[in-house]
Amino acid sequence: MATCLNRAIYSKLFSLSTKSGFTIDHVIQPGVDNPGHPFAMTVGCVAGDEESYELFSDLFDPVIEFRHNGYMKSSKHISDRDYTKLVGGELDPNYVLSSRVCTGRSIRGYSLPPHCTREERRCVEMIVTDVLSELSGEFRGEYFSLKGMTEEEQKQLTDDNLLFNKPISPLLLSSRMARDWPDARGIWHNEAKNFIVWINEEDHTRIISLDKGGNIRQIFTRFCEGLTKFEYGLSIRNQAIMWSDHLGYILTCPSNLGTGLRASVHVKLPNLSHTPIFKEILLALHLRKNGSEGGDEESIGGVYDISNIDRIGVSEVQLVQLLIDGVQLLIKMEIKLEKHTWIHDLLPESIKTDDPLNGYPDLSLHNNLMARHLSPTTYVHLKDKITASGFTLDQAIQTGVDNPGHPFIITVGCVAGDEETYGTFADLFDPIIRERHNGYNLDAIHKTDLNPTHLKGGEFDSKYVLSSRVRTGRSIRGYSLPPQCTRDERRCVEKIVVDTLSVFSGELQGKYFPLKDMTEEEQKQLIDDHFLFDKPLSPLLLASRMARDWPDARGIWHNEAKNLLVWVNEEDHTRIISMEKGGNIRKVFTRFCEGLKMFESELNKNMHELMWNEHLGYILTCPSNLGTGLRAGVHIKLPKLSLEKDFDSILDSLRLQKRGTGGVDTDVKNGVFDISNVDRLGFSEVELIQKVIDGVTLLIQMENNLERG
Repeated sequence: MATCLNRAIYSKLFSLSTKSGFTIDHVIQPGVDNPGHPFAMTVGCVAGDEESYELFSDLFDPVIEFRHNGYMKSSKHISDRDYTKLVGGELDPNYVLSSRVCTGRSIRGYSLPPHCTREERRCVEMIVTDVLSELSGEFRGEYFSLKGMTEEEQKQLTDDNLLFNKPISPLLLSSRMARDWPDARGIWHNEAKNFIVWINEEDHTRIISLDKGGNIRQIFTRFCEGLTKFEYGLSIRNQAIMWSDHLGYILTCPSNLGTGLRASVHVKLPNLSHTPIFKEILLALHLRKNGSEGGDEESIGGVYDISNIDRIGVSEVQLVQLLIDGVQLLIKMEIKLEKHTWIHDLLPESIKTDDPLNGYPDLSLHNNLMARHLSPTTYVHLKDKITASGFTLDQAIQTGVDNPGHPFIITVGCVAGDEETYGTFADLFDPIIRERHNGYNLDAIHKTDLNPTHLKGGEFDSKYVLSSRVRTGRSIRGYSLPPQCTRDERRCVEKIVVDTLSVFSGELQGKYFPLKDMTEEEQKQLIDDHFLFDKPLSPLLLASRMARDWPDARGIWHNEAKNLLVWVNEEDHTRIISMEKGGNIRKVFTRFCEGLKMFESELNKNMHELMWNEHLGYILTCPSNLGTGLRAGVHIKLPKLSLEKDFDSILDSLRLQKRGTGGVDTDVKNGVFDISNVDRLGFSEVELIQKVIDGVTLLIQMENNLERG
């Protein structure tokens, strides 16, 4: 509406009124009250009666043309309900769970729901129920008035998913469709509950044929036969349906003009829906998706409500045929993806690309490991591969494409979306892992050692070492990693982790604080303790899609002493941290090992396991954290040694790295550095901690020598 309405049109129409008293301000009120979404275009206007579309045609015509793919004022609508013309229509029930066809019909001579009087609404109810009461055979049924419905009837209709509720949508409320609710509203259904009529909801009538499974031919046949009987029953009572040669069947919302028909199926497409071109495929097929619960809800288990986009200028048979053909193609694509085969040969011609390098990113100015190793040949080889969860090469590399890197700092430039990523895209990940992890070979076997008694030393001079910490990540097998996980998976991971931590006892007993439900007092305390992690702001993380739905299903657990922490669903499923003031890193590591062992043991008891393999060790989101995933660090005062020109080379020789105490890229204050191990993969946890112990011990000796001159 806002796109099409200008001052000239408003000035021309503002003084006009239909015979029932409907004005241009009534027409546009829903769009005025509801500005819409930046990426989801709503219609923003409604009709109050049949005359609205003609009297206010200066607004409605461009709205209709815009909404209905260029449908012109001179166009003639076609209607065809001859179901024998359908080809096919029995869709695979292994994928299609249920099917339905619905439309609306308006009774001529009565205002539509946004404008009807109480008397008109009751007259419509009386006319419709009178017609339906005389249907026989498979269409024989019963009417249930919302106003007089018993609790038992209401429960049964709710259980059958047949009940419609009072409108709560701001669009419908602005359209005045909830007035006098539930007066003169109700539901009629036949005995089999597969032919339904809603009365005085958003239109005078909503007529629905539905059933379990994929036999949409049978459902459409019932739809056509029932609709014909309904229209005949009206005609013998001297009642007519609102219709025009140009607009077809007249309904409240301009989006439903023409056939008013929505043919839909609930179909399982867990693999196809994860591909980056799912929406493009649907648009090319003139189909649209909703979650299986309707509206903009996310799908549950990869089940989507797929329906036709078009309504007007195309007949009923054509629209149902379009759905049949489109869904059959979607199922073929899903089957290919189940076999981990790409679907290029099945793609609609309008979205096919002939050049296999059409999607190759421009990496000419990039300085990250992904850009170094993603050759055109590798891209062509991998671009059509896909993991079981639907993760693609383009999703894996997007963070490196969007973030070229620093001239002097090499970032990784890719992430894993699931455990399978490292195998499916091994031609890219293997050379990246080899370079990032100091020549780690394809035949190398990673080793694990979480026995703190194998350490030598580990108690630093607290004059120099202010604090010590050891952290790692762990991922739950069977769930996608944060760049790819669904909302449902993220919540499942949170529940699994929190349930596991809830059985910790002794000095490890603690409490979980979900970010979503955190009180101000809890938030302040966690900030004061420096435990709270924030919504990712790093372009690297944002490009990896790790901030989706923030802060849903994220949280922090810590023990009572606040020296063992677990972050849930930050950059990995879990980030496990042991820390304390001072330099006793042996004690910190001992607690770390005890907590990790208890965590994995309890997971296993509940039939869960961690992502791990012999070659890569523990699987985490970023290739830089594979293997142990371990970072052992100390905050250490080195004001004199850090001024020496050889400081960086000393750290390199010790396989240590430095950063500011505030994290990566933060400034160093008062000569205090965060010193930690460089390596992650190919060394055990004990070996990495020992490197830190030996290296930091040497750094302290050097600092001490410089102090003494």
